[in-house]
Amino acid sequence: MCGIAGIYSTQSLPAAGVLEQMNDCIKYRGPDESGYYREGAVGFAHRRLSIVGIETGQQPIFNENHTICVIFNGEIYNYNQLREDIETNHTFTTETDTEVLVHLYEEYGSSFVERLKGMFAFALWDVDAQQLLLARDRMGIKPLLLADDGETMSFASELQPLLSSTVDHGGISEQAVAEYFAFGQIPAPRTIFSNIQKLNPGELVIIDEDGRSHEHFYTPNISTQSPSFEEASTELRQQIETAVERRLMSDVELGAFLSGGIDSSIVVGTMSDLMDDPVKTFSVGFEQSLFDESWAAQEVAEYHETDHTEFTVTSDEVRETIPAVVDKLGEPFADPSLIPAYVISRETSRDVKVALSGDGADELFAGYSKYRGEYYSKYYRKIPQQLRNKIVAPVINRLEASRSERRGELIRKAQKFLRGGAEDTVDRHFAWNRTLTDGSLTPLEADNSARAGRERLHEAHSNQSIAVTAATDDLSQMLAVDTQFGLPNQILHKTDLASMYNSLEVRVPFLDTNVVEYALSLPTEFKITRNTQKRILKHAFADRLPEAILQRSKQGFDMPIGEWFKDELADEFCETVHRLDTDLLDTQSILKALEEHQTGNSDHEKFLWSAYVFARWHNRMIDSKMLSPSS
Repeated sequence: MCGIAGIYSTQSLPAAGVLEQMNDCIKYRGPDESGYYREGAVGFAHRRLSIVGIETGQQPIFNENHTICVIFNGEIYNYNQLREDIETNHTFTTETDTEVLVHLYEEYGSSFVERLKGMFAFALWDVDAQQLLLARDRMGIKPLLLADDGETMSFASELQPLLSSTVDHGGISEQAVAEYFAFGQIPAPRTIFSNIQKLNPGELVIIDEDGRSHEHFYTPNISTQSPSFEEASTELRQQIETAVERRLMSDVELGAFLSGGIDSSIVVGTMSDLMDDPVKTFSVGFEQSLFDESWAAQEVAEYHETDHTEFTVTSDEVRETIPAVVDKLGEPFADPSLIPAYVISRETSRDVKVALSGDGADELFAGYSKYRGEYYSKYYRKIPQQLRNKIVAPVINRLEASRSERRGELIRKAQKFLRGGAEDTVDRHFAWNRTLTDGSLTPLEADNSARAGRERLHEAHSNQSIAVTAATDDLSQMLAVDTQFGLPNQILHKTDLASMYNSLEVRVPFLDTNVVEYALSLPTEFKITRNTQKRILKHAFADRLPEAILQRSKQGFDMPIGEWFKDELADEFCETVHRLDTDLLDTQSILKALEEHQTGNSDHEKFLWSAYVFARWHNRMIDSKMLSPSS
């Protein structure tokens, strides 16, 4: 696992000093080694976290005559097979998966990316053709960004190196700000800056003196399946076990995150079957019982006899961590679970360099509460609309929502459930995901975030690169879109940030493309019923899960941000927002939302956290002169 950065310019050879500066921005992504390359129109910079081929894996890596050069971030899980297929035609000098890329390119040209199975982002330079290739893996596990101001292009694993390059970022994108307040993150390909974009999952970019072209080299092959439930359970288990086994390749010690939920418990149980030594597992606990899952993680650890480490963090510790995390962000990202994810990654990295996680299973098998909301919304919509709007909704919305105790949490979920009354599928989908409600706030003067969010999600549902053609009902369509749209932009982005800030590689077996394609092709009733979620997943691995874990309901990896805004974070919030100097946001609307939240009249937790993160980021950009006041 590594960090990559570089510059493409037909005007002059990229400056060594600029490449070094870009590389310094992502030192934490690869603290073991650095490497550089400059030739013709390109300059490459690389940071290495050595996992496979420790002694010989220094990058960049070249072909035999140094006409092909690559820098790479990620893991290619099928690289041994790919190497065997072409080894007689090439001379290999390392045992790394990276070297396979240059020789595959020699064999197949740019189409070689279609043969790769794993998580990756890479840059490949063809000296003879004077052509640069950039690619991001099929599921969007690893990030890659591209800046283009019309004269020069630069690329990197994160946004910060691009701001350190010579490319003009183009100022803030108003549409990106609108989408940020709709989703709490900025979906690819957009970033907060007009001249910088993210590559989409499964995207290849080819750059030469004539410009650049974009193509999608992967779309999930989702075909309607009709196996029996038992047959599907058997096949699914085999697919997941194979995916976990692939992700155990390593020349360094590895472990696993263990939350005590179904997904991480399955990963740990499978690892225990495959490994000779006890699995090293890591979990984080909280003082507040509403957010604490440590008892469940401990039960799974005992069940599989793992070498378990648990970190219990206080509210004070988490709050003190917020600046260290938020102030690293290249653009606003408002998933509060980034903070506890950072904490567990930090502590895990003290013992291992690689950890497996259960990310992705919730989207594939309908694990989130929003999917239960969608499942039951068809019954709610049978209530006459006038009765819903004039009696049911006003009564429930008058109740005080709170995350400090269970009654308030139930009210919060009930208020969220009311969003399921929309008749349009995409409007409901947006309602389950959004951070603010229509008419409650107008923080954006330049655009309406609710409208921007709906339009973006409608685009995702209709985008042919997102395979929903096999979806037989509204919920299965939502799962397909969330897997390719929501997952890489939020969950995977969060995991990448939290882990890489701590020089930790995280692998996600549920996002093996064989697992993804099979899971998305299964009937919705195999995943969710009136009484259970992740039905087939629980059935397939029932013998590897303690009974208490099988029976427990989903609990999010979260923290009580909303309560802190009523007390401990209130002054910090006001101070940060008062410093905000931009024409894009209405500061008074933000402060009014805080007042409504503190009095219990409305639950604005998600919006307030989004506003706080944006304000803190914007203030930092002004202070560093990356932005001018009022921008």
